[in-house]
Amino acid sequence: MKQSTVKEFCVSDYRRTIKLEYRIYFALIFMISIPLATFTWVTCLIMNIFNFNAKKNEGIFRRAWGHAQVITPMIFTA
Repeated sequence: MKQSTVKEFCVSDYRRTIKLEYRIYFALIFMISIPLATFTWVTCLIMNIFNFNAKKNEGIFRRAWGHAQVITPMIFTA
């Protein structure tokens, strides 16, 4: 017997849920990595002032965005 209250499986609903979940994780990781990126940016700035040959100093948000782009797919492939 088939129950009429059970919703049929829909691939588009599943994809929509996965995309929403990915965006939520990405936003959380981005927000969490902003303080770390700020600390790294200030450290790099201080090292450049004292000529310790530090690498090019990226912006805070670009660095945090990069962290989120690397970490979020790792969570979804685990």
